[in-house]
Amino acid sequence: MTWIFRKPQFIPLRYRFIFMTSCMLVFLLGSLALIIGFLQNRTIRSQLEGRGLSIAQSLAAASINNLMTYDYVALERLANQAALDPEIIQVIFHDKEGRVAGFSGRVDLQNTFLDDTISRKALVTRQPLIQEVSKESDKVKGLDISVPVFPPGLTVRWGTVRVRLSLDSMYNQIRQIQWIILAVGLIALAFGTLMSIWAARRITLPLVNLVQGTQEAARVNFNQDIGVHRRDEVEVLAANFDTMIREILAHREQLEQQLDEIKRLQYYTEKLLTTMGDGLLSVDMAGKVSTINPSAIKMLRLTNDQLKGQQVSSLLENFSGLQAYIGDIIKNPSDRNPMEIHLPDTAEDQIILIGGSILRDPMNQPQEIILNLHNITALKKLEASVRQSERLAALGTLAAGMAHEIRNPLSSIKTFVQLLPRKIDKAGFLDKFQRTVPRELKRINLLVEDLLNLARVPKFNYETISLKTLLDQTLDVIDEELRTHNIHYRYKIGNNIPPLRADASQLSKAFHNLLRNAVQAMPTGGELLINADYFPGVPGEDDQTPRQNNNITLVIQDTGPGIPQQEIKNIFNPFFTTKDKGTGLGLAITHKVITEHGGHIEVQSRRGEGSQFIIQLPIYLK
Repeated sequence: MTWIFRKPQFIPLRYRFIFMTSCMLVFLLGSLALIIGFLQNRTIRSQLEGRGLSIAQSLAAASINNLMTYDYVALERLANQAALDPEIIQVIFHDKEGRVAGFSGRVDLQNTFLDDTISRKALVTRQPLIQEVSKESDKVKGLDISVPVFPPGLTVRWGTVRVRLSLDSMYNQIRQIQWIILAVGLIALAFGTLMSIWAARRITLPLVNLVQGTQEAARVNFNQDIGVHRRDEVEVLAANFDTMIREILAHREQLEQQLDEIKRLQYYTEKLLTTMGDGLLSVDMAGKVSTINPSAIKMLRLTNDQLKGQQVSSLLENFSGLQAYIGDIIKNPSDRNPMEIHLPDTAEDQIILIGGSILRDPMNQPQEIILNLHNITALKKLEASVRQSERLAALGTLAAGMAHEIRNPLSSIKTFVQLLPRKIDKAGFLDKFQRTVPRELKRINLLVEDLLNLARVPKFNYETISLKTLLDQTLDVIDEELRTHNIHYRYKIGNNIPPLRADASQLSKAFHNLLRNAVQAMPTGGELLINADYFPGVPGEDDQTPRQNNNITLVIQDTGPGIPQQEIKNIFNPFFTTKDKGTGLGLAITHKVITEHGGHIEVQSRRGEGSQFIIQLPIYLK
């Protein structure tokens, strides 16, 4: 079934105004006629009821003696005489027992009982009662006015007087008034309609001129002047229309200038996207490519017919990592940290650094995903070369440290071995030899063990442990050393810290190294602060440095001289130490233990303000 939608028919404002004015006049006149009719009806009825009540009360006063003497003849005569009034339909007298003592025009009903509803109500009332009735013979409506008769000084009712009045005169008066109101209303409606036609013509004629002016303006004919001089709102409207036309002309010129500027910026943007070295790819939230520049096409090795409107799932089918990156942003629209993808090539792998950000509309809803593609293959080669140089330098430092640490015990052993042939028989030499050589060999063995622990793949025995218990045990070990160096420590651990999964012996060794370093940094005394707290589910600052992300945070702070800034970056390197004694392997082993537990350790220090080691430990290991 075909639905045909027609344009609404145009109805001039003049006809609308006449129609609305006529409807308003009909409503007002009709409402006025109803109100006047209602008030007049109520007034006439009230007057009729008052007149009937007066007649009934007069008849009651005149019939007291007749009712008390049961003079039915006199009451019948009084009823017939009162019924001569043209507005009175019937007059009825009831005696004390309720029998008909007098009924105008109905002698046959005398000394009978009337059993209709109106009669029953009239005979029991002790106050004047007015009831509306209808005469059964000619269907003439009337009012039955009942007045009980009480002799003076008595409370016993001796009878009831009923007067029935006709309502025909009242209805005749009401009809006359209604015809008068109708005639006056029609005259007023006709006059009002003529006045509305005259007013509509006077009001709408200048509006027609104004409409014609707007039609010319719609045809881009702005060279016109609408002359309306009415000294009212229409004149103001015409003046405002002329002002609007002039402003439109000014805005038109301005828009043309802005259009030229937009075209220039568009040309500049297109050239910028074409000539920029980095690739640019924009994808809408439905996964379709919106924009892609030549550099991105070259990096992704796409053909020219695989551009706008294509789904990234088909366009980038050979790049699963990039597809997953884009799909993750579509599911959870937010800016992402850059990621690296490898593009296999015939000669060598190309490494592309991709950063994603969200372009949002004015309602802050995600509109497009903007991807920046930067070829970092050369940078990676340079980084590899730098890392190779750093590894060689670290290897040199490691070799120098090992040579330094092993040279001293080897020199002692060499000296004793050289002196052995000459001093073997000397008293006490062998005892000294047996004390020194094993000690130096043990020193070399411990150094080798530390290096092996630092180099080998660890085999940790994970168990559920309490951080507080582990710290208490470590502090018990160095408690005497703290007292000897006059170091006061403050220990605060949060009540909400849950147990963690860790190797107790390895983690205790790491804590012991940190506390020993703090003690050695304060040889003349100071304060050692140990704080531990738990931060459930608070996101970190970035993905490379986990902070407070469902981690336990442990802070060990001393009041020593601090570490120079240029030495902080080397503090976890093997054999790097600022002390006169020591191998420089303690912090390197500590760093390895913490990282192998999935944690993170960093140092904050200023010269003269002490050092602070911050450790982040996860609750559960993956």
